Amino acid sequence: MESFPKFQDEYVDRVEISLTKRLFKIFGSDGHIQELSCDSTDQFMRVLEVSKKAEEIDSEIKVVYV
Repeated sequence: MESFPKFQDEYVDRVEISLTKRLFKIFGSDGHIQELSCDSTDQFMRVLEVSKKAEEIDSEIKVVYV
């Protein structure tokens, strides 16, 4: 069985959302930044829902619209 990487020491600090570019920038606690670009409006809306839910679950995650 393949082992999965462990992210015990890393968590999401901030998510920047660009509505016009359909782009999400995810900032990790260890300084890593990951960009997620959506190909369609439907895909963007699904990721947006997850981002909003993450903010509801963890109040320390900052969601910013740019």
